[in-house]
Amino acid sequence: MIGHSRYQVSNKKAGIDNGVLENKLGIKDKKKLEEAETLLLADTYTHFFELLKDDEVKFDLSLLFSIHKYFFHTLYSWAGKVRNVDISKDGMLFASVKYIDQTLQKFELLLKKKLPNSKDNKDTISKKLTLIHNEYNAIHPFREGNGRTIRLFLDLLVVNLGYDPIDWSKTKDSDYFKACILGMSGKNELMTKIIKKGLKKSK
Repeated sequence: MIGHSRYQVSNKKAGIDNGVLENKLGIKDKKKLEEAETLLLADTYTHFFELLKDDEVKFDLSLLFSIHKYFFHTLYSWAGKVRNVDISKDGMLFASVKYIDQTLQKFELLLKKKLPNSKDNKDTISKKLTLIHNEYNAIHPFREGNGRTIRLFLDLLVVNLGYDPIDWSKTKDSDYFKACILGMSGKNELMTKIIKKGLKKSK
């Protein structure tokens, strides 16, 4: 699984207490906070895959917000809410808070056009998932947890099409982040290759 790291924010103290994100549980240790997030992510996977099994998942923008809210509501007051600070990471400057609503509207249209379907082959699915991933990544609508949210969304999508969840472990973290950076400028080939490599039909 791709690891997670904190962002640089426009206000260095925005939502941060001694280098640790302020949280509802009052956790002050970064490692303990990451462990809590890991447990919550596992629970989030279980919850949404149960919903998928019961045919209660609709693949639209609201699903991304629902995933994020369920994932983080125990820890953070901003769970499932659009961020109110500008963020960047590893040279990637994500959509300004001034334009997030506008870019999310465009992303919602992209989702409707590019959602893969059961008639698509592996190549087409990989390309469509890449567009969804990279456009979402450029927006980064949430304060934290954007990567984990979109990867769960994509995993649900592919399982719904008869595949196993994407095996992100087949790719080094450094290659994944490189693909994210390239995707910010519309260069999607590497991310498509990564996703295709991680796709496997369910038995």
